[in-house]
Amino acid sequence: MVGWSSSQKTISVEDHIRPMNAAIASDVKVQQILQAVRNILVKNGYAGTTISLVAAEAGVSRGLLHYYFKNKDEMLAKVLEENMLASVALAAGLFEKSHSAAEIAHGFIQALRTVLKADPDFFHLFFEGWAVARQSTLVDGRLKALYGQFRMAVRDGLAHALEDGRIATTLSVDGLAVLITGIIDGLGLQLVTEPSLADDERIWAAAADGIVRLLES
Repeated sequence: MVGWSSSQKTISVEDHIRPMNAAIASDVKVQQILQAVRNILVKNGYAGTTISLVAAEAGVSRGLLHYYFKNKDEMLAKVLEENMLASVALAAGLFEKSHSAAEIAHGFIQALRTVLKADPDFFHLFFEGWAVARQSTLVDGRLKALYGQFRMAVRDGLAHALEDGRIATTLSVDGLAVLITGIIDGLGLQLVTEPSLADDERIWAAAADGIVRLLES
């Protein structure tokens, strides 16, 4: 999945109702806290992330931080939610703007390259989330639901592209959505592990060509 962590802002439904002006103010404060969460997670990993460190990074009190988030699982889940929702919106927009299999493939690859350049921590946080999901039912449930939304956005985009003739494939659009999602995530993992690979244009060309072949098979 592709996206960038700061491109979309959402507010969680809280356990209690706040006045409208407080909700508006909370959006700014929540984003301030979540940026601190991102910074600490990237620097220390989940195990090394604490409420105290996040509060200090955000410049807020522990009490205020707890007003918005009960624990660090909730903070991580919210960071992942914003990343994934941005990715869903990006995928949907990509299909709307693409007129051929080549443009769709190029769009996905260009989006991935942009993410790796503009927000290199995106995949670090994503893979951190998958590791934490093994121990946290909250993170696991949120991640699975959001990941499903991304895959369905790709699936729906493929279905529309097939209907209007922008792609021509005999493969199931459901299977194709899984394959394309896997290609993106696999590339993300490799390029986070070996950043120097991102400078090899042959890798990007091969990835784009592979997606085109899938869309025209």
